[in-house]
Amino acid sequence: MENSIVTRDLSIGYDGTIIVPSLNSEIHRGKITSIIGANGCGKSTVLKAVGLIIKSESGCIIINDTDIKTLKNKEIAKQMAILPQSPTAPGTLTCRELVAYGRFPYQKGFGKLSKEDKEIIDWALEVTNMIEFRDREIACLSGGQRQRVWIAMALAQQTGIILLDEPTTYLDLAHQLEVLELLKHLNEGQHTTIVMVLHDLNLASRYSDYLLAMYDGKIDRYGEPKDVMTKEMLAHCFRIDGDIVTDSRSGKPMCLSFDLIDNRFDVALAKDDRG
Repeated sequence: MENSIVTRDLSIGYDGTIIVPSLNSEIHRGKITSIIGANGCGKSTVLKAVGLIIKSESGCIIINDTDIKTLKNKEIAKQMAILPQSPTAPGTLTCRELVAYGRFPYQKGFGKLSKEDKEIIDWALEVTNMIEFRDREIACLSGGQRQRVWIAMALAQQTGIILLDEPTTYLDLAHQLEVLELLKHLNEGQHTTIVMVLHDLNLASRYSDYLLAMYDGKIDRYGEPKDVMTKEMLAHCFRIDGDIVTDSRSGKPMCLSFDLIDNRFDVALAKDDRG
């Protein structure tokens, strides 16, 4: 199977501190891959480095068989879009105006939108079911609608790859499902490669073709949900004892119930009891 994104010996850090020492990974083209792991394991750091939001210390990133270092920024933006966690924009912008920013890589001269640009903007709004809100200001949208219009902006870039850092953060369950169903629809209909960081393990398992589990800046395991979402992975990556069952709706593994392994509070209370 062809890969959209390959990292080789990728080292990533902040202020001289290495967070991810040497990442070697391959993301399958046309599939949904979710990166999972405990807080601080490096999952968002990896996404930001691949999306060039932060600079890697060493190693290389290859997208669509080309070393990203050989590409100009506009060329990269035509191949890959990234939505950071909780993106912001002036609330007075309308949905159409925000989505129009997705056409920036294709604009020349003074950046006037062409007829083709306008058609693509309307298409992106249509696909995300936001066309009826095209003239509404961003500040007047619900959380789910706001995420959909940001995804529409990414679609307007017309890339084959979309990276999303926790796209369901701060959304209630219905809006989380709404966003993930949209991404699934885009993947199936447009064959878009989607890579996202998700905190909810059950949603990650349900909506992903592949899971990449990280622990302490390294890949713990990578594969289909049935091979990654295991009792052993939960114990190692999350320090929890979980019961894995098959979701009757998706056929994917899910964590039904769980407890902390070596509960620190129980240990502390036991020490207090001993006096």
